[in-house]
Amino acid sequence: MSRSLPAVAIGCLLALVALFALRPGSPPTDAQRADALAHELRCPDCAGLSVADSPTSAAQEMRRQIVELVAGGASDAEVRQHFVDRYGDWIRLAPSSPVAWLIPFAVLIAGVGALTAWLVRRPSPPVPTPPISADERRRLREEAEALDA
Repeated sequence: MSRSLPAVAIGCLLALVALFALRPGSPPTDAQRADALAHELRCPDCAGLSVADSPTSAAQEMRRQIVELVAGGASDAEVRQHFVDRYGDWIRLAPSSPVAWLIPFAVLIAGVGALTAWLVRRPSPPVPTPPISADERRRLREEAEALDA
């Protein structure tokens, strides 16, 4: 029992940390929701910038619409869908399908598997060399002595 006491204590401590980390906080304000949504949507005029990061007039108008929709009581999903309906799915900076998030991990796992297979594969067996005859040994010894002289 005394040997497992440290493991039990560490497990309880980790459970408490997880409990405090996962507890719900206060709900976000409308301004926080609007800002988070603006970071999720792509600016239609800029290459790869979010609506929150873009200085263009189109991005300013989209931010205004986001604030208006959030203030009007629209959920985050409804705000996203409003812009997807208007611009298409490319307006979202993050892919909507969870499969798209799994592709990099699948490629990483395949790469690790290929590397492991390459490292673990067996080396080819050594090529047996024929034994050296007594005459060849004598000749090699004479050559070695001649080099030392």
